[in-house]
Amino acid sequence: MNILMPAINLYSILPEIILTGFAIMVLLIQFIKSIFMRNVYAYLSLAGVLLASWFVLKNFGTSSVTTFENSWIDDNYARMFKLIFLMGTGISILLSIEYINKEKIPQSEYCFLLLLTTVGMMSMAGGADMITIFLGLEILSICLYVLIGINRTKLSCIEAALKYFILGSFATAFLLYGMVLIYGITGTTTLVGFENYLEKNTLNNTILQVGVIFLVVGFGFKMAVFPFHMWAPDVYQGAPAPITAFMSVGPKAAVFAVFIRILAEIFPYLNINWKNILWIIAVVTMTIGNMIALKQDDVKRMLAYSGIAHIGYMLVGLVAVESGGISSILFYLLVYAFTNLGTFGVLILVAKKGEKDTRYKDYTGLFQTNPWTAILMLIFMLSLAGIPPTAGFMGKVYLFSAAINANYIGLAILGVLNSVISVYYYLRITIMMFMKDPERQVSPIKFSPAIIIALLAALYGVIRLGVAPSSYMAMAKSASFMLL
Repeated sequence: MNILMPAINLYSILPEIILTGFAIMVLLIQFIKSIFMRNVYAYLSLAGVLLASWFVLKNFGTSSVTTFENSWIDDNYARMFKLIFLMGTGISILLSIEYINKEKIPQSEYCFLLLLTTVGMMSMAGGADMITIFLGLEILSICLYVLIGINRTKLSCIEAALKYFILGSFATAFLLYGMVLIYGITGTTTLVGFENYLEKNTLNNTILQVGVIFLVVGFGFKMAVFPFHMWAPDVYQGAPAPITAFMSVGPKAAVFAVFIRILAEIFPYLNINWKNILWIIAVVTMTIGNMIALKQDDVKRMLAYSGIAHIGYMLVGLVAVESGGISSILFYLLVYAFTNLGTFGVLILVAKKGEKDTRYKDYTGLFQTNPWTAILMLIFMLSLAGIPPTAGFMGKVYLFSAAINANYIGLAILGVLNSVISVYYYLRITIMMFMKDPERQVSPIKFSPAIIIALLAALYGVIRLGVAPSSYMAMAKSASFMLL
């Protein structure tokens, strides 16, 4: 009897293999840590991230590869997202080194989980099968549950982890049930199989549409879109600051990677007016996020609601999917990653040990006591607000231009109005830093080498993408072309 072996291309998953290998090394060397220097786990993890990034960049622009029986795809679209994940992980590791030493968090387990979380995100971006995507999501989610509560001496961390675990489990149930319903109708779990089925069969299938709705609910929770956003503020505030920075960028981008791929493959064949639904969700999400952010007194909670608003902006690109919306989202995700990681880097410096100083009043007179920290925070706030010449401005220009080109002028106007609203709470910090005197004696902030590198990398991204975005936008267009 002839046994047919499935097509296997290990080179297409080499970045994931590299990260997994480094994660295992990080976990194992703790047994012989006495012969290694301090922070070896973080530096080894960073080396793994850099090596994986090199392989992804090396393959960017080459032809796409579909392997493992249509369950894995290595194309420019997946590679673009992988670069965003790896960049976010690298900066997060640099932001974490000093933090985890101060808070006495086990560095080996921390770095191991961070690398595996990245592997989960990359598996979601490269997944072309519901089973592969679900496995990636579970790796991502389980590692995040532990990372959020890894500081067991802080009650707020444990509370945040428990909330995220309970609500995340409900969202995963919706997602899995949606996948089961779709499989029950189509008889396949691959995205290519879905498309082939929908091309040949009737589109008026209620069970199939319910399955897609369940998928949207599950992904909506992971992205923190309205009305599934309520977990974000509590989890952002309770989680360790470097993990909050990491999860505000990577996991959301991973869900976007899957959602856009499914949208491109399945949604055009369904008798659902999905663009109008996304139009409403985008407007409500950005409006709710900005309005509640106006009332916050804690910077971490403000950034949580701000992140919800930014997800609303990115949904504008999904509505304008045929007019450059996907490339605009890819570019905006890169912009948001640099900006948000830089913002949280400054927050970690100001908050100090125990994260006691995370309120607006703790930034009063910061320019007088720590001028460089205040200037960095100013630049990142301007980028989040979308003020030129920062990257945030160009990101919003591309998103709203895509909406206008798709004839969604009203949506673009509402997006601009929401951006204007957000200026208030971003510049509120700036006013406190530059225009008020310190309310108490503040010691000078000490910059560790790792923090300096992380902040300079974020600053470079914010300035470079704002002043000369064309080359990065070209990469985003090359990646989005695979789906159109």
